[in-house]
Amino acid sequence: MDRVRKALSGWMRDVMAERRWTAAAWARLAEVTPTNITRFLKDPATASLPSADTIGRLALAAGREPRFLEEPAFPSAARVPVLEAQAAKELLALPERDGMAFLEKLLRGGTPTVPADPVPSPRAFAMRITSLHMNAGGWLPQDHVVVEPADTVPARNGDMVVVLDGEEACGYRYYPPLLVPVSTDSSCCPMLYDGASVAGVAVQLVRALRA
Repeated sequence: MDRVRKALSGWMRDVMAERRWTAAAWARLAEVTPTNITRFLKDPATASLPSADTIGRLALAAGREPRFLEEPAFPSAARVPVLEAQAAKELLALPERDGMAFLEKLLRGGTPTVPADPVPSPRAFAMRITSLHMNAGGWLPQDHVVVEPADTVPARNGDMVVVLDGEEACGYRYYPPLLVPVSTDSSCCPMLYDGASVAGVAVQLVRALRA
């Protein structure tokens, strides 16, 4: 098998494994037919190569592109969309498959993104921190955190979580049954986890050092 075919088939298989997608699910998000994927993966050595348009659509849906040049083996990385509070609420109200489609549509539409390394789940997203609830714990306003929904990554004792408070994204430490701020602001108070609008568990922090 030549290098182009090997790189393309490896990329397709990696994306499907990391995202836990079937060919049909990926094709639906990319707005192509599933046979563009299945026919090539069935016999990558001799099958017709997908068109440039198809590869481009698949790459946009996946948030990563195939690598045709040999490079050192670095861990995979991805980009996740940055959501405002209202969009996060809409996402969390959707069933799992619909939520994944919602995020992929945002990625294709040019929504701002941040890098995530290692690759998170297909339901991960990012939020911009807008409060002082975790400023003594290392989160500053304007930081971005990568969030996994709580039904994907359940919160454990001591985890950092993001709570939606109106239009604000606030950070807390989870100490069951409480959410506890780590803040220099005395107005930030603990609250019960049950009943809070929890966006999910924070798994990565992304900070821009220069605008």
